[in-house]
Amino acid sequence: MTSAFGIGILIIYIAILIVIGAYGARVTLKTREDYFLAGRGLGSIAVFMALFASNITAFTIIGHAGLAYQVGYGAYGYVIGWSIFITPFTYYLVGYRSWLLGKRYGYATQPQVFGGIFNSRLVGLIFTILLLYYTLPYLVVSIIGGSLAFTTISEGAVPYWLASMLIIGISLIYTIPAGLRGTVWTDIFQGTIFLVVAVLLLFAVARSLGGFAEITGRIMVNNPAMLQRSLSPEIAPINWFSFTFVNSIAVIVFPQMYIRILAAKSSRNLKRVSLYYPLALAGIFGISTLLGVWGSVAVPGLVGKDADYIVPMLIQQYLSPVWTILGLVVILAIVKSSIDSQLLSVSHLVTVDLLPWFRRVNTGQAVMWGRMLLVIFAAVAYYIALVRPAAILNIAAFAFSGFSVMLPVMIGALYWPRATKHAAIAALIIPAIMLHFWYLGLLPASTTFGFMPVFPAFILTILILVIGSYLTPAPSPEQKEKTFGLFKQVFK
Repeated sequence: MTSAFGIGILIIYIAILIVIGAYGARVTLKTREDYFLAGRGLGSIAVFMALFASNITAFTIIGHAGLAYQVGYGAYGYVIGWSIFITPFTYYLVGYRSWLLGKRYGYATQPQVFGGIFNSRLVGLIFTILLLYYTLPYLVVSIIGGSLAFTTISEGAVPYWLASMLIIGISLIYTIPAGLRGTVWTDIFQGTIFLVVAVLLLFAVARSLGGFAEITGRIMVNNPAMLQRSLSPEIAPINWFSFTFVNSIAVIVFPQMYIRILAAKSSRNLKRVSLYYPLALAGIFGISTLLGVWGSVAVPGLVGKDADYIVPMLIQQYLSPVWTILGLVVILAIVKSSIDSQLLSVSHLVTVDLLPWFRRVNTGQAVMWGRMLLVIFAAVAYYIALVRPAAILNIAAFAFSGFSVMLPVMIGALYWPRATKHAAIAALIIPAIMLHFWYLGLLPASTTFGFMPVFPAFILTILILVIGSYLTPAPSPEQKEKTFGLFKQVFK
């Protein structure tokens, strides 16, 4: 598995992360704004890499490859579908107006932005609770994926429990002292690694399997279902529509993504990200799709959750020890660039949006609490990862669904002056409850009309928000002026 050179690469990679964290700690001020938002000074490259690297998780390289292993090339469109266009569009649709409000009023999180728009602490509290509830399982996805890769590539020398501990521990080493600035700098470093090395890794695997033509020929002979969507019921049209729908609209709701948008130095950065993001997204999902499909003939016979092992198995079985270490570095870079941002975002939410309900927290105490909460949430996520309750894709699908049904309230608040806080509260709570009824099987599957539960829940959110807003008193002119008066000044 190893060589002195390969181990040296891994040590250098970890050392660079620690050095970045140490330097980030030196330049990060001990204020809430600087620790959690990097002083709102992120430039174009920093915003792009922060958004891209934070959104590329174990779901991308591990869970998606496992899906491609089972259903074929159709997995590419199943996951990326509308995402390549809609996700970057939502960065601007939701992100730009949120950034304007954050810049004017000092908002730092979704609860602050939307609680401020509706002039309701309760709206802010509900946002906080839901975002924490959905982020935790998505955080677990990254830990599970990275740990599976580490254990498989090391041929069991590093057990799953130890791999999980190492991944979380390294993430904490640079996140705790440096805050958002440190995680963004590591995002730039790790994002560059997995974009470059992942491409090289793809060609290395292809060469080991005999070349692109040879692999395609083997698939056509041994597993032609990989080339035919009709032979893959998992990605039938109605399922394809549901999943690509949720996968494209959920990203902007992720607190780690939203907070990075608020931390941008200029609105021009958001426009540039909307141009760069689709290209990078198409490339990285293309690589994971190819590796998954190739694995179906190179390492046949994996079933269910075992398919999540396919990328590390290809690396371990078909590449040299040095490439094995490089492959491990790529996977670690992908999962850790998500873990650090997710941990920081949940500690941020609790520190600035939940703790003030119980005690006064000044700016210095906020940094202290944020660091303690990083450790607490890391411990909780570690425990859940050890249990590993379901396949990575299923965990991600639930979390994505929860985030997605919050989006209509966010868009309504930013674009519709008639939206009311009472309707927003109902539109956040009722669809969330319905989602659980569907996922737990408490409602018959027929009530989703064949779609994933997220789609009817999303429509229900829109209906509750619209109907509820017309049935409840309109916001006061002063309240509307605070938000939409600003927009009128900007867009006139």
